[in-house]
Amino acid sequence: MTEKASEDVLTLAEAAAYLRVAEGELLRLAEQREIPAQRIGGEWRFLKRALGYWLTYGPRFHRDFREYPPWFLDHPVLEDILITLKDRLLRQLGPELPPRGSKQAIRRHVGVLKNESDLEEVIAKLSTLRGTGADEGANDYP
Repeated sequence: MTEKASEDVLTLAEAAAYLRVAEGELLRLAEQREIPAQRIGGEWRFLKRALGYWLTYGPRFHRDFREYPPWFLDHPVLEDILITLKDRLLRQLGPELPPRGSKQAIRRHVGVLKNESDLEEVIAKLSTLRGTGADEGANDYP
C-alpha cells in the first residue's frame, strides 16, 4: 500500500481528530451506521473522502445513497455523461452569443445587413463615431 493510500484510511482516533469530535461520539455514530465506516478485525476504519462527503451532504446522504458504489460520484463515465447533457441543453437553449463587437454580433444586433460590404460600412461609421465621441449612443452597439 502506498503512503498516500494509507493516509486516506483513518483509524477511530485519526477520524475523530479529523472531524474534531470525541472518539466516543464517533464510535456511537459508527455503531449506529450514521457515518460511513467499516469494522475491520474489530477496529473501525474511515475513508477520509467519505467523511468529507458526509460533512458536505450530511448524514442523510450517507443513509439514502449507501447502495451506490463509493466511486459513483467521482467516476469519469458519470463526468462524461454530465458534460454531454450540458452540451445538449446548451444547444437546445440556442446558439451562443457572438463575441461583443464582432461582425456576427453587429449583424445579429442590426439584423438588416444583407452582405459583407454593408457590414464593413456600418463598422467604419461606428468606428468614426466612437473615435470622435459625436454620438454617445454608438457605444451601445455590441
